[in-house]
Amino acid sequence: MKKIIYIFIVVLTLLSVMACDSNDVTTAITGTTSQSTTAKTTSEGQEITLSYADWGNQEMNQILVNAFMEKYPDITVELRDDIGGTGGAFTGNLINAMVANVLPDVFAIDNVPTGYTNGMLLDVKEYWDNDAETDLVYDNIAETGIFGGSRYGMPSFQFIKGIYLNITLFETYNIPLPDKDWTYTEFIALAREIRQVGQNDLVYGIDPWYGGLDFETTFPMQDDADIGYNTWDGTQFNFSSQAWIDAYNLKLSLMDEHVVAIYTEEELEVIGDIWPWFEGLVGMNIDGSWNLWMIDDMYEANGMEVGFWPYPGGAAGQFPPTILDYVCVSSMTEYPQEAYLLAKWMSFGKEGWLLRLAEMKDRGDLYLDRYPISDYPEVWTETEYFVDYVEGLRENLAIIEFGKPDTDKWLPGYKSFWEWVSNEDNDYYTKINAGLVTPEVFAYDWEQKINELVQAAINDEE
Repeated sequence: MKKIIYIFIVVLTLLSVMACDSNDVTTAITGTTSQSTTAKTTSEGQEITLSYADWGNQEMNQILVNAFMEKYPDITVELRDDIGGTGGAFTGNLINAMVANVLPDVFAIDNVPTGYTNGMLLDVKEYWDNDAETDLVYDNIAETGIFGGSRYGMPSFQFIKGIYLNITLFETYNIPLPDKDWTYTEFIALAREIRQVGQNDLVYGIDPWYGGLDFETTFPMQDDADIGYNTWDGTQFNFSSQAWIDAYNLKLSLMDEHVVAIYTEEELEVIGDIWPWFEGLVGMNIDGSWNLWMIDDMYEANGMEVGFWPYPGGAAGQFPPTILDYVCVSSMTEYPQEAYLLAKWMSFGKEGWLLRLAEMKDRGDLYLDRYPISDYPEVWTETEYFVDYVEGLRENLAIIEFGKPDTDKWLPGYKSFWEWVSNEDNDYYTKINAGLVTPEVFAYDWEQKINELVQAAINDEE
């Protein structure tokens, strides 16, 4: 596999720079300006100008925006680049923009409850419910972003949480590659085998999810089709279940066995300041599809061949964990219906997706790192072009309709719970790592607290 670097030059004609009373304030937030075009006028003589912001690829955003304005010639769209950062930082800057009265009409957000609490979000239930395309959104995704019967967040894209396999390392130690429809029991056995044969080379079995294993969030739902991410069943979390406790104990055991890539100070002195996974010192990496770039980069840098296996299943089947992104309409917009159209076009809408895929083909992209949230046959047919460059991606997409979305970005009270777990008074992680408290004990306390916080947040929003 050879990394291909594409250089694209997009010539954008800047028809004019819009001026408004809040420009000085907007520029003060990040020190940048926005891209825009001359405002168009409706048949009634009304000017409609919308603004849009996310942390995605701005060249692609501009292409989509241009196409939107061509289809809706009475609407001007300003692509905002003055809301900086990604994820939580981006959301924080959205709050700053709202305080400064320059909140975009449409924007991505990393936590829908945060936006709701700060009064930033418009209820778009009327538009969503009357849109025939939303009937095709997968049920397990469509039911997110709804608070008290109102829809404040629209799921935009889904990302896959899977297992990156260092195929070259498997071959080095003569370990057969697992089937794509493997189980988490096989995954754990492989991780232990890799560590056993590779420990003299400082090789580990698993590179964990953002520095920590999270088997309790993903393994129980592989054994029970009726529960979701982290045992959420649509009403409550079930941490006191034996499945959750067993999964938590398993991750603690693997860490004690030194199967997980957490290097000692002595080992770090030997390997130096590197990322062990990227340098080929770990067999399997739990990560999201947004990091598919690693596959080409690892091959070019170190000659490592890497695949992206589906997340391992369990007794009930194989249910890939999926990570959702969200797009919202501002509570301050003057044009809610037009803003909804723009939000849909830039995210889950069929027309926007077909345009996105066509542009990706034209510029030579070889794979997708995000995927539709809807059963659009035409769109999924077009994605076929991108599914075979990475080994395992086709098998991932074959089961994506059975995915179970995480609860991080949309469930009220969820973020508050994790703040409670790690606050100075509780400091659970220190106690767990020191062996002072076990899952058999704290599972009940956690279950009571998370359900209390989530239910209180839901009731407050109703």
